[in-house]
Amino acid sequence: MKSVLKMGWIAVCAAVMGTAQLWGAGAAPAASKGDDAELLQMIRTAMSSRVMIMKAVKGYMYAGNHVATTKAQKEMVESLKKFDAKQKKLQEAFTDPKIKNLMMFIQMNEEELKDLLKEPYSLENAEVIIDLGEAISEGEKKIGDTLRKRLSGNYPAAKGQRYYVAQVALYYMAYQAGIRDENTIRKMERIVKTLDQLIQESKAYPGNTVKMNQVINQIEKLWKVVHQFYLDIEEGGLPLIVYQTTDKLDKKFFEYAQLLNESLKKK
Repeated sequence: MKSVLKMGWIAVCAAVMGTAQLWGAGAAPAASKGDDAELLQMIRTAMSSRVMIMKAVKGYMYAGNHVATTKAQKEMVESLKKFDAKQKKLQEAFTDPKIKNLMMFIQMNEEELKDLLKEPYSLENAEVIIDLGEAISEGEKKIGDTLRKRLSGNYPAAKGQRYYVAQVALYYMAYQAGIRDENTIRKMERIVKTLDQLIQESKAYPGNTVKMNQVINQIEKLWKVVHQFYLDIEEGGLPLIVYQTTDKLDKKFFEYAQLLNESLKKK
């Protein structure tokens, strides 16, 4: 996939972020255990923004290729609305001009993305849309990573599992649609490996409640069955199954994240 977006994005991130601080010119207070639930909520807002953008792009790919068309079209529209709502929350939380500048860049990319999503599906548009989605996601990740450094503990739900699940569905469909380069295959392999590691980390997390363990066990059970479908990207032939199973994984990871946040609030 050829695009100048990545190089431009890296340059802008380097210029915009630096050692930016999030809540204003002064140093943000170090997180205590009691602050972690609030920080996790902000991280989830940034990270779920990445999910929403990937879902919007995924919806475009599936609807454009006539797979789960009605549901995919609805997912694209609703995901963009949710992304905008989350961006509003983040903009209200941050006062540092460097962060504001970064978010302005994200907004510019989103506006371009929205314009392309309104156009009839084409493989050429799809490649640009995927690049735009990845660029926006990279900016949201930078915000989330900055916040994560302030956590007092290590929490597996704050590591973007739902984002990687959305990527699985996106890149599987992209390959079936004709974006058949070696990079797409290697990317899928890396995503599947990352998700496998994150599932094991979630399973091993010592703060899991009984309900959290039940949910992560359900995730692992499904993952053991379906992950090979995703790795067989070159063989293809299962786009609807991939769409449906990643949707189930997304819902379960969301449930796990909510349970984690609730357990932290009680501490």
